[in-house]
Amino acid sequence: MPDAPPSGPDLAALLARLFPRLMALEEPILAAARVTMWEYAILSELVSETAISQVELSRRTGRDTTRLGKHVAALEARGLVSRDRAADGRQRTVGLTDEGRAVQARAKRAIRAAEDELVAASLSPAEAGDLRRMLAELAG
Repeated sequence: MPDAPPSGPDLAALLARLFPRLMALEEPILAAARVTMWEYAILSELVSETAISQVELSRRTGRDTTRLGKHVAALEARGLVSRDRAADGRQRTVGLTDEGRAVQARAKRAIRAAEDELVAASLSPAEAGDLRRMLAELAG
């Protein structure tokens, strides 16, 4: 007789149920910040960098370069990012402006507060911290 399959749902199934709840929490926050989910992802990726190439930004966000370019252009038009030619002149680098940094920080604080409220119903603050650390580790 073959071994019984592992019990409990798979990670993908659990995350697929959680993502819509998280997105529903974030949508009004991002709308108030006047950024889309993708724009917020771009701003968040740039927080820890001085500037990175659009190609690298595309790789890190998982957004194809054509679509990423449209988001970056929209963010640049609103003064949230700046784009410059790289030293070799072939690529463009993208960096946050002070306003972009402020928008990202405000949205992040509001998102974190909403997430904390969501997880507080099931997890202690220590468990919530452990969950964040474990997910960050899995995400690589």
